Amino acid sequence: MMLRRIANWTRFVLTEYSRSGRILIELTITIALWGLFLQKYNTTTTQLFSLTGLFTMALALYTTSSILSLGDRAQNYIVLTRPLGRRGFLLGLYCAAVLLVWAMGAIVIALTAILNRPAGFGLPQLWYGSLPLLLNVALISAVTLLLSSLVVRNLPRLLLLAVLAIALYSNTWNLSPVFRYLSPLQSLFSRLIQPAIAGQRLAVSRDYTSGGLFVLVAQFALSLLLVNLALLSFGKRELILGKK
Repeated sequence: MMLRRIANWTRFVLTEYSRSGRILIELTITIALWGLFLQKYNTTTTQLFSLTGLFTMALALYTTSSILSLGDRAQNYIVLTRPLGRRGFLLGLYCAAVLLVWAMGAIVIALTAILNRPAGFGLPQLWYGSLPLLLNVALISAVTLLLSSLVVRNLPRLLLLAVLAIALYSNTWNLSPVFRYLSPLQSLFSRLIQPAIAGQRLAVSRDYTSGGLFVLVAQFALSLLLVNLALLSFGKRELILGKK
């Protein structure tokens, strides 16, 4: 019963997002990416999954933020008071974002496969390349969910952003004396982004002989952890929708 409520709410969110016209942004960017980079006659399978992986991760950031802003409206108090509850409400927003980005990635791959099929591209290549990309979308959307002002308060969000900044941009501090103090933190925090990086590499190589399955498990486990942290925070905080 709860899964049905979440599915109905997810479908409603996607319908409202489409009616608002916001989906045209995703569609325009998707078609533009394919036309600019993947319409060439010499496109390879490696290029396809490399560009699609980077594109879907970037799109996950935008689309998840956009759908969360759609959920941050005063009229959604009516949804929250229904049996769906806070957990179902947030899960529906998250699932809608993930499904929409998956659809955009599928459009890119389908257009390339139909109109400019790379040499050697088949169902095994499609499966091995797409699976880590799908999980990366779920992971990036989970990170965006956890960093949203709808989910966490300002101070924890700033701390999470600082952790992410140290993990991603430590190389810019190599010339600074303070780097020796941040280096241990970077070594620790960088492990948090390793599943996403490894997933992108796995999609490009499509070689599962060197721990590929462990990469998939790590992507899924980290996504699940982040979503549950977001649900925990969202369930405990004082909620004021439509405050912007």
